[in-house]
This record gives sequence, structure tokens and C-alpha cells, in this order.
Amino acid sequence: MKKEDVSKIVNGEGSKSSKMLALYNGGMEIGEIAKVMGTRYNFVYNVVSNDCRKSGTDVRVTKKQGTVKQSIVELIDAGQTNVEISKALAVNYNYVFKIRKEYEVAAK
Repeated sequence: MKKEDVSKIVNGEGSKSSKMLALYNGGMEIGEIAKVMGTRYNFVYNVVSNDCRKSGTDVRVTKKQGTVKQSIVELIDAGQTNVEISKALAVNYNYVFKIRKEYEVAAK
């Protein structure tokens, strides 16, 4: 989405929610929308997830989340501990623990 298009939507008529949905449907990620709109991530996520639930679609996973999860799995396969993975990727230990648990259950 071009900056001009984003500006038109943000400065145009309509509610914040309708603007958020227009930006999301235009391909922007939730975090980017929150920054552009000057709102909290949770507000944008709630608006988008409610709309997705109504339309029967899934909320897009951000690029970063997919990459981090895959990196965690690769480091698990390499034999690293949760603490080592958490430090190496600068992610929360509990997230690493959760991904490892899911990965081990799926491997059975």
C-alpha cells in the first residue's frame, strides 16, 4: 500500500474502526496500522479479529511471528535449551517454552 493511499484513508471520513479495516484489507499488518493510527495494538487487533470472525476468515499472522516461530523450531532441532533460544532470539522464555511444547506434541 502506498503512503498516499494510507494518508487518504487515515485522514478521510469514517470511524477509526472502518479506517483500520480498510488498511488491514489493503495489506498492512496490525502493528503498522496501530502506529499509523496512533492507537494501541490491542485496539486494532480486536477490530480486525471481530471482522474476521464475522466473515469467517482467519487473522493474518504477522511476518515476524512466523519467522520467530520457525527460528525457535530450528534451534530446538539444533539442541539448544529454552534459555539459550530465548537469549539468542530476544524473545520471552514462556513463548519459547510454549513453542517447544507444541513442537514436541506434534512430533509424537
